[in-house]
Amino acid sequence: MQKRYVEVQSRGLTLRGYLELPDGATAEAPVPLLVMFHGFTGTLSEKHFLLSRLSRAVVDAGVATLRLDFGGSGESDGEFVDVTPATEIADGQAIMAFARTLAEVDCECIGLFGYSLGGFVATNVAALEGAAAVRGLALLSPGARTHLKMQKLLEETGRCGRGSLVLTGQFVKDGLANDALVAAGKYDGPVRIVQGTDDAAVPAETAEEYVAAFPHAQVAYVEGANHAYDTPEFFAEMVDKMTAAVQELLA
Repeated sequence: MQKRYVEVQSRGLTLRGYLELPDGATAEAPVPLLVMFHGFTGTLSEKHFLLSRLSRAVVDAGVATLRLDFGGSGESDGEFVDVTPATEIADGQAIMAFARTLAEVDCECIGLFGYSLGGFVATNVAALEGAAAVRGLALLSPGARTHLKMQKLLEETGRCGRGSLVLTGQFVKDGLANDALVAAGKYDGPVRIVQGTDDAAVPAETAEEYVAAFPHAQVAYVEGANHAYDTPEFFAEMVDKMTAAVQELLA
């Protein structure tokens, strides 16, 4: 595997992350690419290095990956307090534009992946970019209502966020204005969803709502798994299902 540090400019901020390429990928022999979006308060690695480990499995299967921290998260510029669904959607489009400049990538075979809130973002980006630019969409435990959880916190306590990370009411407003289940109906490409059945953060029913909203979507369940897929068995099954989905989408 080839690993390269990359920077992307978005909204006046520098986003930082990594491009991972299968051995042998060159400008003369370009490969498919999966652009990967992390979740709420997460990073390009995620809890238990979930995305780092999943990325390696995808690369081993012959598909390059591109992972960056959204603005205000991880190692990227910006402050978390300024993060909203709209800022992450804008960052996602900037990352997609960058992806199309990569010499080792087949620009006609770029897929998009989103985990948790990253699924909300990926769905909106796919709707904006269209099926011609996003060959397929792979979603892992995709969230749809994080902004409503923040709205409830704001109403009950006067503040919202998670832990020491604080948000403003703009997060709620932008979430309401960019409903992922509405956006899903505008993306006409193939969609594959992997979902744990015992996910307390994003109920399994949310995956069914996405399947109903997308024109062409299927879901595969990991029985008993929670949001982090945090047993070796849950993680291995998730990786197997997601890697197979990516290969199907980008074959």
